[in-house]
Amino acid sequence: MVVFWLTRYFLIMKLVVLTSLLSIALVPNTATIVAADVPTGKSFLQWCEQRNSLSPETRKTVDYLLQGIQIPDCRAAALELSQRTELLTSSPTPADISDLRPIASLTNLRKLSLYSHNITDLTPLANLKQLDALVINSNKLTDLKPLGSLNNLNDLGLLGRNIVNIKPIAKLTNLKKLTLWYSSIQDIKAVKNLTQLTEVSFIDTKIADLSPLANLKSLTTLEVTNSKVTDIRALSGLTNLKRIVLNNNQISNIQPLARLTNLKSLNLNFNRISNLTPLAGLTSLTGINLSDNQIVDIQPIAALTQLVGLNLNNNKITNIKPLAKLQKLETLVVSKNKVKNKVCPLRPAVCDFNGTGAIRAF
Repeated sequence: MVVFWLTRYFLIMKLVVLTSLLSIALVPNTATIVAADVPTGKSFLQWCEQRNSLSPETRKTVDYLLQGIQIPDCRAAALELSQRTELLTSSPTPADISDLRPIASLTNLRKLSLYSHNITDLTPLANLKQLDALVINSNKLTDLKPLGSLNNLNDLGLLGRNIVNIKPIAKLTNLKKLTLWYSSIQDIKAVKNLTQLTEVSFIDTKIADLSPLANLKSLTTLEVTNSKVTDIRALSGLTNLKRIVLNNNQISNIQPLARLTNLKSLNLNFNRISNLTPLAGLTSLTGINLSDNQIVDIQPIAALTQLVGLNLNNNKITNIKPLAKLQKLETLVVSKNKVKNKVCPLRPAVCDFNGTGAIRAF
């Protein structure tokens, strides 16, 4: 059985390694199913029994569900699906479905993932009032308005090159996790009042302005990668942050991080950073990735004695002796630098001077 919400990268990482067979997963029915509102449209039994008279696109969706549970009989399938609270595909290739009305008849669903580049209309999903987690992957999707009525959503993931306007999610005040993958989005003002958010990920976008995040005081995890960020001042007051990933941006000034003393993991690789002084007081850090920057002086991080992993690959470092006090270090990557004396100031096995080992994104 496939676990629905395994990681925040579920559809990116898991769909490329899982079986190509369609699998619709169900968490065992140990939880009580809350009675849903009577749907305004057809029941799944009606969709199924009438499938020979449906349009080709609608029939594809009905067949998709029947194939997924491997129950050809409409009445038995309807009973099975009516009890399901979680529905997802584990296929590494997109499904060929576009009409979501048969899926929207499954009103007990709480977690749903949809992977089809033919999806353009999310209107039927407004009927799924109990949804608390939703992932949609569609490169043709542009309109998110129907999501605005899903007030119980606390976990939302959206993948799609044509998703630009996320204003409708401003109404989702119960959101705790939000992820946007591979989107052309630039404006994230819609999130500024979503103060219950604890995890936000914007991966491979065109975002440059992080100021709407300044009010999200509950954030513990923030990822903005492969984007256009230069200014991180908006993060200076987010003191609950424990994990930051800002790799592949255009950041040079990291002074705003100086107050984030709860940070445990920091990834800033592929930026323009040279001055590490703001990190000197972040003594809770256990992992730092500063690969591919412009760092010469590493003295400011010499007192971060909780560090277990440190990646300084491809910088301008000549002296690593200041790191001698970091006795908890298990991995120190200093390949592609100009280190004059290639003698590990710690145990020899800790240091990687040649890049022969795996460079971890701590």
